Amino acid sequence: MVDWENRDYSLTCDDTVKKPVKVAIRNGKGIAKTDGIGGYDRWKVEVQRTAPGKLPHLGNVTAVLFYCSPQPSNFFTQELRVYRSNNGSEIARTPHLSGGDWLPPEYQPESVAIRKDRIVADLKFYGPGDPHGSPSRVRHLSWTWDGKKFVTHKDGAESEARGRINLTRERITVNGMGPLKLDMSRDEAAKAIGMPIPGKEGRRVCTDFSVQGGLEGLLLRFTSDRLVAIYVQRPATTISTLSDIHIGSARDDVLDTYAGEITVTTPDYGGEELVFAPSAPKFAGKVIRFGMSDGVVETFIAGKRDWAVFAPSCGASE
Repeated sequence: MVDWENRDYSLTCDDTVKKPVKVAIRNGKGIAKTDGIGGYDRWKVEVQRTAPGKLPHLGNVTAVLFYCSPQPSNFFTQELRVYRSNNGSEIARTPHLSGGDWLPPEYQPESVAIRKDRIVADLKFYGPGDPHGSPSRVRHLSWTWDGKKFVTHKDGAESEARGRINLTRERITVNGMGPLKLDMSRDEAAKAIGMPIPGKEGRRVCTDFSVQGGLEGLLLRFTSDRLVAIYVQRPATTISTLSDIHIGSARDDVLDTYAGEITVTTPDYGGEELVFAPSAPKFAGKVIRFGMSDGVVETFIAGKRDWAVFAPSCGASE
């Protein structure tokens, strides 16, 4: 069995150099130091995502997404390569993607998957006014094998993506997130956002599920197959509440935003929590709980009061 996080790879840092450079990856990370890395001191490389599956004419394969940061510099690149799952031999990489007049797009690691005979991924492209490091335009791309190389599909991928909800644009409320509403079943929630919510409920009383192809750090909490809370952790720093509070927001901003409807608590495990409980009768029993660290929001969870908690009563899916 191939250990994708502990082996040697040949990489170009997404065409930073023409000739691939050997990089030893251990525990998912590695450093390349050689004369062939384009005039940099070193490359810092990480395995961001591995996605196994089956492709026509190739059989069982694994797509591996690499993050590469040449040093010294203030940028990074990504490249997606495909290997045979049985022995780890490389088949090919997907083509380099240009951003046109802008910086290259960024893969969203959790979205990389193999389904419907294609490799698929969501990427954020830069648009006018986007600052460095903050591309805003999400596009769904896919790749197929033509017998010699992987071919990028954009128009077809957009058609496939119809019905998919870009959750990065939705705001969190005590009732849910965009089309996601409390008390939905997992199947209902998956249909509402057009993306799978894979896994089995764990042995604890509630289970936190990730959305396949969704944003890393966004978790949907279910108990008895009913959505009871939505949990936001790092690196999902772009997701905010309806009042624009997000990970990184200052404590005073939270208190001012929800003035009169927020309480400060000190949980048994230590730290501080700010709990917004709207007073309107229609919101009774629902809260947004903010976990604080060094005076800023570190995480938050919204939903039914008994389930919108940070205590380790819930586990990941199996």
